[in-house]
Amino acid sequence: MEVLFLVIVICLLAVGTFIKVVVFEGANKRRSQLVQNFPSYLTVLNYYTDRAYEMIHKDRMLIYSLEATKINNEQFNQCAKDFATLTTSLMGPTLCKEFISLFGDEDTLLFNLVEFFNTKYESDEIRKASIENLMEENETEEK
Repeated sequence: MEVLFLVIVICLLAVGTFIKVVVFEGANKRRSQLVQNFPSYLTVLNYYTDRAYEMIHKDRMLIYSLEATKINNEQFNQCAKDFATLTTSLMGPTLCKEFISLFGDEDTLLFNLVEFFNTKYESDEIRKASIENLMEENETEEK
């Protein structure tokens, strides 16, 4: 009886060790593939973020850019959240899971998407041109 118990314990340990090695090795191989293919992932992510930004900007923010006015913080934060949601929706569930895996978790992915949105908004060329035009008009009116 004791021998049978010992054999069962040894078998369970062997199976447990085998599964652990296979799972960890598979995870390490997956991480390695993600790092090696990062430029490709980045290209795909840029495609979806650019599409989502164009949609959000055109629908909700373009008027502020054209009028050279600042969007209020509450509206801006809502646009940023909607941008992140739209980007993940455009990607679809499978691709979104890939990017969650790439970034580690969903919160980190969303944080990076919102940061992209903030950076893209700060470099809004239409808004910059409108502000410059407004300033030029004010200067000519003053003279």
